[in-house]
Amino acid sequence: MNINQITGLLLCSLFIYGCGSDDNNDASTPVPPVTPEETVPVTDPLAATGTGVFENVWGPDIKFELDTTIYAYLNGNLEREDMVNQFNRKTPANGIAIDPSQLRAAKAASYENNDGLYIQSDIFNDNQISFADVLLYLSQTRTDFNVEYQWNEELATYQYTVWHDQNNDGDFDDEGDVKADPNWYATYLIDFGNFKRELYYNESGEALYLRLEQVLVQPNSGLHFRSYSPMMTSRRESVQQYQADLKRASKPSYYDADTEVIVVPMVAVTAIETIGVMGGEELVFHNVEARSHNLRPDIFKKDQAITMADVLLSMREQGLIDVGFTFWGTLASEVSVQHFVINEINGSRSAGFHGYVQSTGVSWAKEDFSAKYLVSQQVELGSGLAPNSSASTMPTYCDHVGQSNPFDPSDTSLDHPDGIIDAEGIAMKREVCDPETTDITDWYADQESHIFSDVWVMNYPGDFVWIGNFTMYDLYPEAESKRIVGDEKWPIPDIKNAKATLDENHFGWGIADCGTCHSLSGIHVGGDVSTTLGVNPKPISIYDEDINSYPTDDLSQLVVAPYQCATCHGGNGAPKGHGESAACYWCHSEDNVPPNHGTASAYVTKMYEGGNSVEIPNRTYRVIDVDTTDTDAVSALEAELQEIAPIMNLGIYPAKEGVSWQGYWGTYQDDMKVRTNSSWSTDPVYPDPYACVTCHTED
Repeated sequence: MNINQITGLLLCSLFIYGCGSDDNNDASTPVPPVTPEETVPVTDPLAATGTGVFENVWGPDIKFELDTTIYAYLNGNLEREDMVNQFNRKTPANGIAIDPSQLRAAKAASYENNDGLYIQSDIFNDNQISFADVLLYLSQTRTDFNVEYQWNEELATYQYTVWHDQNNDGDFDDEGDVKADPNWYATYLIDFGNFKRELYYNESGEALYLRLEQVLVQPNSGLHFRSYSPMMTSRRESVQQYQADLKRASKPSYYDADTEVIVVPMVAVTAIETIGVMGGEELVFHNVEARSHNLRPDIFKKDQAITMADVLLSMREQGLIDVGFTFWGTLASEVSVQHFVINEINGSRSAGFHGYVQSTGVSWAKEDFSAKYLVSQQVELGSGLAPNSSASTMPTYCDHVGQSNPFDPSDTSLDHPDGIIDAEGIAMKREVCDPETTDITDWYADQESHIFSDVWVMNYPGDFVWIGNFTMYDLYPEAESKRIVGDEKWPIPDIKNAKATLDENHFGWGIADCGTCHSLSGIHVGGDVSTTLGVNPKPISIYDEDINSYPTDDLSQLVVAPYQCATCHGGNGAPKGHGESAACYWCHSEDNVPPNHGTASAYVTKMYEGGNSVEIPNRTYRVIDVDTTDTDAVSALEAELQEIAPIMNLGIYPAKEGVSWQGYWGTYQDDMKVRTNSSWSTDPVYPDPYACVTCHTED
């Protein structure tokens, strides 16, 4: 797996890395830990999920049901501004708004009438919404759009035929209309919320070789249905045929003969060795057998879905690896995740901006896609160095050769993609390069990557699963934001040595913020108040030298620091922690805000004007959208970008009508708010993770 494939997994990126260290109980909330014996019996017919149900899976019992507007786009009627507006919670001009409750009602009525207007899913619960459901809902609710579908046994999927009255005159017979087109499929836009630093994304989104009826629609996502060239259809169906053949060849050997299984030819797993350093020893397993573990009974029918998470759970069941998952709800970026993510492999937990990423699919088609006309693909932003050619001019399907290295004059080989279909395909990649039936722009997107392992359906497996680790330190946050236990940036009192521990008879038992009732002058009337006890609570920037709270000689300004109180008085009923080492705030941010913790998760105005200080690497810029055929505009953009990328070449691919050089999502607002504990600031009263692990010990 090369760096380009990894950067394509950045859903894994900021959002996965951020919460990677959480565990079974809220590390800041004074609630006793849940154990299997204490689990409340579930009256719902669905089995429970999360803590106390699955070993080494941490999180609540969750019942996910999509409740945000779905935006659908048809056949290229999608602008970059639509993507930006959708992520900023504004209405995209070209988006077709779909109320998920209305879609569910329409689907339920269809099932009741048995009219075949919707596909009755073998794997999803009836209240869940797949990409196929959205496509068929558009067919049922629009007069200008019609879809027919049929099952293909060899491909083990449905094929879709589309009619689209693009001029909306009541028929499908005019020039430009779509009539009985079998080449429609989907890309999708994930939700980045108010995070604007993603470098590798545009409105082309992520393309699917996955089966539309097996992909779950995520909150605040956008679905783009469009017509592709016949070669794209052929390529996708060759992948699906290969997967179907792998499934037909899958037979149980570890499990009972009547257990439904898949066999994955190769699984590669790399556990984190050192936080902040990517890589480690790779363990490779062959012919891995996997069954359903029903981790998400709220989403899937019992025993009917085998996901990537099930592959890992099966490996743990067979004694091959150990794996842990933690649940993410809503992140500080306002992204609603609602999934269990991989946060531990063989005892090595993710922490802060270093976490686990995953991929699966068909190896010979995994490098088919590249968002080639993204500015960030062409340079290593901020490095001041010429990028490695393989990291900057990425190949796509049938485009691997054609030009010399545009960033290295000494490399005169023609082994670099040029945006033109190659004369011959690469045999090991099973490419068929035919310019008559191929539109190379079909592959100008990222391939599916921002899918969580607990819903990445593998009923028809690819030939590999890859679990790696990736660090985002020095890419989005400053290195100084890497706060982990033992880094000596802040003291961590050992409450095992507490001299005057409290018990449940204390009136404040279980309340974390001692300052609610106590002041330093009120507690320590004997004159033992000093500048080393208590803190000035003003939130501090990670850029402040030595990460100290703001000093003051006025002792009256000092307030109680609960984690210091724990030094003498113990954890005051705080439940056990989770072996945390960093970034508790990522999961305790929106829907897991810890109560009675004062400023631990308060919002403050960002320390930098507009959030775009020159000290911040990879800061946001204005939205870029420059037509590749406008040579003057391309030259002007190239010149403008010299400040962040001294080596810039936007002429590496030919100008194409309807294709733009793009990058960035716009600047942060001047009144932007951040949590007091985040990658950009540290709260001195509750410095995360130091304050958290002081009270929430693992012992």
